[in-house]
Amino acid sequence: MKPKTCPDTTSVVASAELTPRTKSNPLHLMQPGAVIAATIDSEPIVLVGTIPTGHTVILCPKGWRELLRWKLTRLRIVRGTIRACGDGHASGFAAARFLLSTSHNHIVRHRNGNPFDIRLSNIVAISRGLVKQAKIEAERGPEYGADVILRDGRRRSRERPQTPSARQRIARALAV
Repeated sequence: MKPKTCPDTTSVVASAELTPRTKSNPLHLMQPGAVIAATIDSEPIVLVGTIPTGHTVILCPKGWRELLRWKLTRLRIVRGTIRACGDGHASGFAAARFLLSTSHNHIVRHRNGNPFDIRLSNIVAISRGLVKQAKIEAERGPEYGADVILRDGRRRSRERPQTPSARQRIARALAV
């Protein structure tokens, strides 16, 4: 492999070939640890092969620079999440959570649903409290907060809040 310089990441990127798609290998796998500069819809990206499987992970150049800065250059798949590992960090960090710099009080979601796409434009952190509030709103149903009839027959009207509901805020955060 001949190294080449990737203009967007200011680091040395090794060129690697994807293995051909066959019946025994339905996915495009990369050589484990290989790094390729590419573009998707004229947007620069960095493709990284996970260790030891070689599944392809998509990163934006800014995210890859951040992982390089912390020397987290090996990506692994552990229990369905991508972990960034490196020198002195054998167990590693959840890569998407690390890139967003969020605590465990937030849930990291992928806008396009692809867990291997950890570009900063594709991942979003949603607070656990907001998810809990959305669940409560869903259980209450659409009639919650409607007019209430008191025991003496009077009707008490309740105005709907002007702020968006928790479900609307989550939908807006996940909108592509």
